[in-house]
Amino acid sequence: MPFGLRSFGGKPLLAGTLASLLGAFLIYAFADTLLARQRELFFDALTQTVSAPETDRLLVVDVDRRSSQATPGELWGRAQSAELVNALADAAPAAVALDFVFSGHCEPADPANGALAEAISRAPTILGFLVGDGTERPPQPVPELAVQRPVAIPDLWFVEGTEASCPLFQNRSAAAAAAFFVGDSDALVRRVAAYTIVDNAPYPALGLEVARRAAGAGTPVLGGTPAWIRLDARLLRLEDDGSLRFAASDAQRIARRTVSAIDVLNGDVAPERIRGKVVLVGSSLPTLGGLRASASMPLEPSVQIHADVATAILTGFVPSRDRLLVRWEAAFALVAGIAGALAVTRMRPTHAAAAGLGLIVATVAGSALIYRQSGLLVDAPAIAMALAAVLLVTGILKFADVRRAEQTARQRFGQYLPPSVVSRYLDNPGLERVGGEERQVTAVFTDIEDFSGLSHRIGPQRLVALLDVYYREVNTLVAEHGGMVNKVVGDAVHALFNAPEDLDRHVDRAIDCARAIRALTEEMRRRPQFSEVEFGRTRIGIETGIVVLGDIGPGSTLDYTAHGEAMNVAARLQEANKLFGTAICIGPAAATETARSLRSLGVHEIRGIAPMEIFTPDDVAPVDEAPGGPI
Repeated sequence: MPFGLRSFGGKPLLAGTLASLLGAFLIYAFADTLLARQRELFFDALTQTVSAPETDRLLVVDVDRRSSQATPGELWGRAQSAELVNALADAAPAAVALDFVFSGHCEPADPANGALAEAISRAPTILGFLVGDGTERPPQPVPELAVQRPVAIPDLWFVEGTEASCPLFQNRSAAAAAAFFVGDSDALVRRVAAYTIVDNAPYPALGLEVARRAAGAGTPVLGGTPAWIRLDARLLRLEDDGSLRFAASDAQRIARRTVSAIDVLNGDVAPERIRGKVVLVGSSLPTLGGLRASASMPLEPSVQIHADVATAILTGFVPSRDRLLVRWEAAFALVAGIAGALAVTRMRPTHAAAAGLGLIVATVAGSALIYRQSGLLVDAPAIAMALAAVLLVTGILKFADVRRAEQTARQRFGQYLPPSVVSRYLDNPGLERVGGEERQVTAVFTDIEDFSGLSHRIGPQRLVALLDVYYREVNTLVAEHGGMVNKVVGDAVHALFNAPEDLDRHVDRAIDCARAIRALTEEMRRRPQFSEVEFGRTRIGIETGIVVLGDIGPGSTLDYTAHGEAMNVAARLQEANKLFGTAICIGPAAATETARSLRSLGVHEIRGIAPMEIFTPDDVAPVDEAPGGPI
């Protein structure tokens, strides 16, 4: 067993508790970096699986392919934009947000420029700007912002330069707002910076300004460490870097809030659908609008992302990670991990695995429920990984404990039942007891000469120590020759060959085993600890025949053994050695079936059994001279 498993010494619950503590610590201490990629992917899946609320205060006008194809040369320009803004202004919207940056060709004399500037003046218009190379043309006008101290201004908000629309457009607009996005490391846009600061002037994100005007809110208030924004009664808690997360809309949600620009120009959109709403104007064409990768699609029009941000603010359903969540996640991982470890140690393996899997599934389902109810994003991947690690560690150590207990059971029960029988029951717990089976078995019975005298000469502790060595080495020889030790009774070993499994040449193997035992025990008697107590010789009897083999006795006192004349004869032949002065006596049935060279000891009467001829291996010398007689 590996040192790591052995060192816990059968304490899987303790190991599971320690693993739970470690998992909780990692979640708490490394919340920002631990499994960051997996966490974001899980949040993406969560925001796409759980539907976020929608709002009826927004409308998106898409300069789509149909709109472009309806223009001369299929080229949408400022003249068409002016016409579109005029059509929207006629329906009295709350505001118009343009996701276009009109930054070049700013000549006031250009009729298209004049028309667009005039259209912008007819409705409260928000002009977006992008990050650029310089600040010679800062975005105008700057929306109002109140600051409540203390406040921590995130570094993410500061930019060096911008690309803004022409002054004649800005002068007619109601506000300037940041229309750019910064994607995550995988290029997906999941959040926007709530504000952008250029030359100490703060500009809201386009989606934030759209939401403020759609809600009719007053001047935003910025404050807090970490920063937060208040829009009248709405309090927006920002992430640590000052960004706002949003749930990207799928194609169906986008379709419900979007109309084509050409339909607006043709009067196919009812004025009631525009009146009082904030209208975002952008394009799904690569040549006109910004297409960015989001959680919902690989190329989502930027105007739709702005609408997603505004929807999140208006509905109050802003996906967010509260700082306190990390503590609760670590605490839950600790408690759930200990509960999982306890389940693994108390339940059956299949039940424990099901309970562990159920705990992980419940964690994921619970995070989905929390998100549905509050918009809070729980780091289920980190918790699930911590729980999986706890279950794995506890399961491995529990398995090691079970294997260790199984090995102990094999060793302990092997003293009362044959190892093959013990294995049969341990490996097949549902197996019924083995009934009586008739088969030919070769029995080998051993006995230690003058064992009673030995037990009187030395104390029980010393005797047991010698017998431990004796039985261990004798039993090993039996196993090496293919037999099994059926019983150890006092100083006697009862071994069976050809049971419970078939064994080729089992009589020969039994005789070879007896000769090996004879040689071993004679060598053993010369060892100091044996010779000084005059440890007796080993006498062996062998016979083969049909016996009844199986589990005998009531269930509480089960005994796997064999019954038959061959067993009785082998026992009598073991006793006969002291009369013949031999070490091994072999019965007539075994002598008939063996290929080993034997010599006859003559025909003798066995008590309770008919007279029979007895044999001994001719290469095993007699131990002494003894008179014959009845056995």
